[in-house]
Amino acid sequence: MQDLNSLAIELNKQIQNATPVVSALLSKLGKRVYLPRGILSQTAEANAKAYRFNATRAIALEDRDMMHLAVSREFVPALPLESIYGYAPVLGQPELRDAWKMHLIKENPSLAKTALSLPIVTSGMTHGFSLLAELFTDSGDTLILPDKIWGNYRLIFQTKAGANIQTYPFFNASNGFNTLGFHEALADATDEKLLVLLNFPHNPTGYAITATEAQHIVDAIVARADAGCSILVMIDDAYAGLWYDASVMRESLFGLLAGCHPNVVPVKIDGATKEEYAWGLRVGFMSFGLGAAAMQPLEQKLSGLIRANTSGASQISQTLILEAMKAPGHADQKQHNYETLKARALKTKEITSDARYAKLWEVYPSHAGYFMCLSLKSGNAEVVRQQLLEEHGIGTIALSETELRVAYSCLAESDIETVFEVIARVIDRL
Repeated sequence: MQDLNSLAIELNKQIQNATPVVSALLSKLGKRVYLPRGILSQTAEANAKAYRFNATRAIALEDRDMMHLAVSREFVPALPLESIYGYAPVLGQPELRDAWKMHLIKENPSLAKTALSLPIVTSGMTHGFSLLAELFTDSGDTLILPDKIWGNYRLIFQTKAGANIQTYPFFNASNGFNTLGFHEALADATDEKLLVLLNFPHNPTGYAITATEAQHIVDAIVARADAGCSILVMIDDAYAGLWYDASVMRESLFGLLAGCHPNVVPVKIDGATKEEYAWGLRVGFMSFGLGAAAMQPLEQKLSGLIRANTSGASQISQTLILEAMKAPGHADQKQHNYETLKARALKTKEITSDARYAKLWEVYPSHAGYFMCLSLKSGNAEVVRQQLLEEHGIGTIALSETELRVAYSCLAESDIETVFEVIARVIDRL
């Protein structure tokens, strides 16, 4: 095993002194990683003091402004050159990080009195999960997941990081979240270190938890932590804010987990992807339920990981998100999009629950997000998917032999009935 760099050793000591549970959760790579002192720190010093000539930055200048191509500048004429073409700080633009933290506190009242780190900007949410896998996951570590998941979790944590994934049924017999199964999965894992990943609103079903279910989830995690287990709880909030049912909890589970137990480290992964309707800009955020003493060395380690792969998220993407959030029409435009998606969700629920389809499928409960799922009572979901695509030009996702996911988010409200009528005909014919 390679020797630890002296900077990594110092960061490890700081983390151990500030928050022993974070130290216990770090992977071997997490213990090794650090942010080198060198080009970045010298450049930062020069940016502050080099008032005549600054020959440190890996950029090109012309007439003391950023060299660029006029053909690209024409598409974003109103923004300063630095905010388009410059390098963003490794952890993200400070003003955007501040703005996103304010957004989180506004949308999640339970966070107002808890420790909440300044969000770290990632190159999309997948990058955020990959950073967590590198920082906290060793081969053989146990990750608790439900049986219905976004498939990229397996690729990131199992295929790349070597985690041992243990699953539990997502739904109970009443088609609510399986809090008992979740509790049993935690209790059955005898490891001294556990990784837990929760996703509400849920992909692929669109399920959102109630306040009672949320408290049961927290109670199960606290019970396992009481037994001495160090637990990293990752909250995938990709679809935060897109709740369409008054019966469900309308803030992140993260707020209940922050500060719930000394052995629990919660981290919230969210982003502009869905919340700001900016999918391809690839701006995600990672926020920890930790105080400043723990975050300072942890940010250094995350800076090292980011520096070693993407080197930082896109400057222009961050600028566009920040400027949009500051714009006068921002809230009204978000509300308009929300209402559009809510109307599609309610229309989908109305159509799919019609009695004429009862013999063909069961509809998994869906209260939020982009998706709904059908559990087919006959036929094979992959065969149905292929026939829908080849014979009718309709794209869907087969999740298993019996489960078909439909993203109503990309269907006009007026087309939803037609889509499910065709799905029904295909199933009925098989």
